[in-house]
Amino acid sequence: MHQLQAIPFGQPALQLKDVIPGAIHALKPSLFAGVSAFSGANIPPSSHVIVLLIDGLGEIQLQEFGPNLLLSGSCVDTPMHTQFPSTTPVALGSLGTGQSPGQHGFVGASFYVPEEDALFSPLQWGSDPHPLAMIPTAPLFEWASASGIDVGSIAREEYRSSGITKSVLRGGVYLGSADLADTERIVRDRIAHARTPALTYVYWPELDRLGHVHGPGSHPWLAQLRLVDAFVSRIAGVIAKDARSDISLVITSDHGMVLCPPGRRINIESHSVLAPDVRWVAGDPRARHIYTRPGSGPDVAARWRDVLGQDFDVVTRVDLADDGYFPYLDPDFSERLGDFMVIARSDALLASTSDSRSSSFLGQHGSMSVGEMRIPFRVFHSGANG
Repeated sequence: MHQLQAIPFGQPALQLKDVIPGAIHALKPSLFAGVSAFSGANIPPSSHVIVLLIDGLGEIQLQEFGPNLLLSGSCVDTPMHTQFPSTTPVALGSLGTGQSPGQHGFVGASFYVPEEDALFSPLQWGSDPHPLAMIPTAPLFEWASASGIDVGSIAREEYRSSGITKSVLRGGVYLGSADLADTERIVRDRIAHARTPALTYVYWPELDRLGHVHGPGSHPWLAQLRLVDAFVSRIAGVIAKDARSDISLVITSDHGMVLCPPGRRINIESHSVLAPDVRWVAGDPRARHIYTRPGSGPDVAARWRDVLGQDFDVVTRVDLADDGYFPYLDPDFSERLGDFMVIARSDALLASTSDSRSSSFLGQHGSMSVGEMRIPFRVFHSGANG
């Protein structure tokens, strides 16, 4: 068993949810007038903030496999963590709203929605349920745009009409891109022509895809990391050429990734002790929401603890709320949590027929290890305040 170091609750203060509030504050601090304790990332006063989110790039992997890259420079003293569970829809929900998962309601890669009486997977979300009905508050991009900030989002064209885009990332103009070269062209155009103050969000997914299939640190993963680093270097060079530009380039991610060998997979549905009385399996292979048949929850959780031992923590719904796993949990979202969650403490995972493809990946995330939770926070700034 390979045990992984876990992130303690409450540390550090800086989280992914603080990035966009920090960017907006850097652009227009007057919007936060009267806020007694501003909670946001420390970004210098700027006329334009570009936030690049590199899906799947953990701080631990960056330091291990790319210590000489530009991405590894410009270190910020305070480390940044993503939200738990450490998975893309949860992270994007927090990035887009500035809220914790218990507040915005995306509590896993998939989860039960009582009003639909069905499992819900945000990454496969189109128009049902209606995106405007899933999030209780207006997203930050929409608020910034309504407050006079020129907001632009750059991501692949196929994400334009996704439920995540239309719920937590809506606001401003959406600029669809085809590849990294096209993304760079659009970013350069925004640098040259965006009306200030401007906020540009850029999402790049390819490193995550390669990490899942080949594992973090693999040759394809390393090749993609170098491509992204070269892209960042060119954009940093553009903003550095004009000392009057006053542009901040912020680099972050949604989660890191750990390697899970095939021999460390436990198949839920084929296991004679784990499978009985389980109604639904949701979440990530390393952070499962388990929904049981009525009245069977405590007995099922006890059986799972006996079988899984030290590889996993089995945490009941009540303890998930009371022990800080989902801070500020909205009572309306409590039933979205499993009757219990199963959270990996080692390099093991829980495979399921409900997501057989993702269960087969070498690279995984979702749990609370440092490798999954710690993410980069880099700021490159040009101008008088640099």
